[in-house]
Amino acid sequence: MGKFIVVYDKEIKDKGRDSYIKAIKRQISDAVIADINKKGFIQDPYKVLFLKPLDENTARNAVEFLKEYPSYDIEGVATGRLTITAEAIIRVIGPVDKKTVVILNQSDVLGRPLAKELIDLGANVISLNSSYPCIDNLLTMTDVDVLVSASGKYEFKLDRELTRFIDVKVDLSDDLEDPIKITTVPTIEILKERLEE
Repeated sequence: MGKFIVVYDKEIKDKGRDSYIKAIKRQISDAVIADINKKGFIQDPYKVLFLKPLDENTARNAVEFLKEYPSYDIEGVATGRLTITAEAIIRVIGPVDKKTVVILNQSDVLGRPLAKELIDLGANVISLNSSYPCIDNLLTMTDVDVLVSASGKYEFKLDRELTRFIDVKVDLSDDLEDPIKITTVPTIEILKERLEE
């Protein structure tokens, strides 16, 4: 069997991705962590996980690579499978039928697949990115049941007064000042399950 290779761009800073890499290193000892800027990083692969952020051209090339070799796509981005982090969030938030869910992330790895799956499960979904200028108004004027925040930005914060009445808060980027929140989801467990398939 080949290697499980995790590919990322070391030059781009992202706190969520960096903590994910640390967890992979701790829990999947044979994972190969590779900087995309180094040549020859994909040798004898079994599964490949490209972690964003990546520059636009690199991300497009990664998807094309995974479309050409779909058996390597552990994440599901190129094959249409629900992504690992989206699946992990769904496992922790519980039933969502007729609930209002706000997602602060519109990436094709987390925000978009999560929104689609939640809609399919009967949720009312509001999808935003952290640069939306009226987040404060939205959170105070809307009856939100679930908030998923994964901005990936060190400077983005939401005051605890804005989130205190939200039943379920998932914070994957340390965006919420509210201490009552879920900060870890079972991404590594799902990753291990997919490695065993």
